[in-house]
Amino acid sequence: MGSNALAFKNWAVSENVVVTSPLEQFRDRRIGIDAEDYLHSLLFAGNREPLLPALGGQPFTLKKRVGEDLEGFRAAGIEPVFVFNGLDLACKDRISILNEGKKASTILNDAWNIYDQGKGEEAVNAFGRACIYKSYHISRSLRTHLHREGAQTQTAPYTAAAQLAYMEREGLIDGIHGCASSLVFGSDRVIFNFDWDKKQAVWIALQKCLSKLELTREQFTTTCLLSGSSILPVFPELDADTITVPKMQAARGLLKTVNYDIDSLLRQKDPTYHDLFYQARFALKHPVILKSSGEVEPLNWKSGPSDVHAFTGQRLPEEIYYYLARGVAGPRVLNWRTRMEVLETPPLDGGNSPAYKDLVQKKLRPLRAQSLGLMTQSLNRYYQKHDVDLACWWNEQNKIPLAVPDKAEPTKAADSWNVKAEQMPQSSVANAENFSLVYAITSLSNDSEAKATVTPRNAGSTVHMRDLNEARANIVWRFLQDRGYLNADHTLSVWGKALKAALEQALSNGAMSDSRTRTEMEEAIFMAFELLRLDVLDKKQMFPMPPYSGAPIRGSDNDKSNTTLVSRVACLGTLQHSAIGYTGPLSRHLLAYQQTASAVRGALRDLLEMHACHMLLSGTVDRSLHGVQLTELGTSLPLINEPDLGLALVVKSHLDELSQPADKRQDITAWFAHAEDISGDLEKAWRLWDAVNAGVQAAESSIMNSDMKKTFRVADEWLKQKLERANAPNGTA
Repeated sequence: MGSNALAFKNWAVSENVVVTSPLEQFRDRRIGIDAEDYLHSLLFAGNREPLLPALGGQPFTLKKRVGEDLEGFRAAGIEPVFVFNGLDLACKDRISILNEGKKASTILNDAWNIYDQGKGEEAVNAFGRACIYKSYHISRSLRTHLHREGAQTQTAPYTAAAQLAYMEREGLIDGIHGCASSLVFGSDRVIFNFDWDKKQAVWIALQKCLSKLELTREQFTTTCLLSGSSILPVFPELDADTITVPKMQAARGLLKTVNYDIDSLLRQKDPTYHDLFYQARFALKHPVILKSSGEVEPLNWKSGPSDVHAFTGQRLPEEIYYYLARGVAGPRVLNWRTRMEVLETPPLDGGNSPAYKDLVQKKLRPLRAQSLGLMTQSLNRYYQKHDVDLACWWNEQNKIPLAVPDKAEPTKAADSWNVKAEQMPQSSVANAENFSLVYAITSLSNDSEAKATVTPRNAGSTVHMRDLNEARANIVWRFLQDRGYLNADHTLSVWGKALKAALEQALSNGAMSDSRTRTEMEEAIFMAFELLRLDVLDKKQMFPMPPYSGAPIRGSDNDKSNTTLVSRVACLGTLQHSAIGYTGPLSRHLLAYQQTASAVRGALRDLLEMHACHMLLSGTVDRSLHGVQLTELGTSLPLINEPDLGLALVVKSHLDELSQPADKRQDITAWFAHAEDISGDLEKAWRLWDAVNAGVQAAESSIMNSDMKKTFRVADEWLKQKLERANAPNGTA
């Protein structure tokens, strides 16, 4: 949707159908913002970051750009309300989703081929063509950042544009900042941009657009749908590389050839798209919105068809839409449940490795099923009786049942966590008030105190958790028990003890001395253990070369394999980087590993969110918590932000150079032009490695075999020798 929205805006500017107004006219106004369109504008326009798909993680400029806009709104006296897209409508079908993934993979594969040929500038432009692919984690981070900055946020039941159009009609907002989708859903005007420097707003009026195109409103809607929108992919014939004019113009020309007989055109050219098109038209006529009263229902539902689910998808309880609206959970698991399918699409590296395919098809399957099972417990019998299939892009017809009904029975383990504030156990290194993964694990070190937290909720109890810290603690403890770090009696399992050893090493070696990096480090350590448990954190060659260029290349085979392992751990941390697009070396090999970790992190975050929803739906947490409290709950749970590849690239480059003779080494700081503190980041990476290795060595043999311990021990000794020799007066390796 992002590139099509930008194309429409560019067309509107080039055709001179936009209007500029003084910013002062919007003072004391409440403006609804289509958050997905806003994010895509940040990624495509202005200070864009074309190498984002080659790095993964978050855009380096995102917080700065958002901060500038929020300050602009405050100075102009404008109150922004950011609305995110919710569930996919039925017209966003699996074929179009897979086509989007395959198209992006082709673009990115070509970009990597160009990069490997040494054509840097051409590669940057090629990567930039796919910079919004796989942006779900960025949307999640954006919402968290907006909330922490005090901005109002909400998620629509389905389409943000439909929700914004409703809010405008009801007087809940005074205008819409978005794209053509808002016009399609019934708005008469939409703001494209606020220019803080020029103190003006740029917007478009529907009537001026209709006059320029010589179209009726109905014809305009048809043209917009065919050219691609937030609810319907672009008509395939208009998506060809041979189309050189703006898609709006191309769609209008195509419709003129058939005298705007859209039904005849689609039946002749693409019967499948014909059905999707009419599903989209029904969705426009009867959009499902969250009303100011809290009800979720289609507009004009009394005059609508009886099979609304045919164009919206299967309905969920209104309570779940409310938790979605407030950010307790994202739409991903809910989409899987209503579509009855988990559809895996290619990662940023292309996913052309047996290791990644095995991960998403087999190793993450139980985790997906557990998340869906938690959600399904609170749904009606229709969902409890219907399974969810897993389908993967390389063989989408081979569907694998997840056995969700088997996971949907209430679990006594989860329901044994109802720990109130006065029952919170003590920890010598962290406190309950500032809840963290460190506290969650270390507070259960004493077996007797841990067992005292077994607090099953009595049947019919009306006592609810009303404190956010209570709720957050119990959610995370339930999650950790699900993941095998806690036993049924709430004591630390063998995995929990190994994780505790790693966290305590990080506390003692200074990795967590900086409050700014504490969350980053504890989550990185936790992720390392999750990757170890899935057997994907080692020094094995996981990604074939070619096409996976950028693996360690210096020194002996031992140097290369140890550099690989240490760099993979570094993938779990982040690089301190200026708020500007990245320039520096790339590695498809390390990106493939970063995407492996990203898939695991996303699946774990899904499980956390489903535990939060389950506790609310079951009445364990007070349902009367107001919206801002619920948003605070969702944004304060772990694993929100996905690390970029920058730290791993710095570590790999540094270790590669240390594996060369001293007289041939280069200073890598010159390679990373906008890194803020390479020496500090390297020290952080060594401390992270030290903590993970300490946990591995402390693990019992029942969970960590001697070969794995030796792999880490040998790599640790090698690393220490490299660093000691590099720091010696003569610097010899």
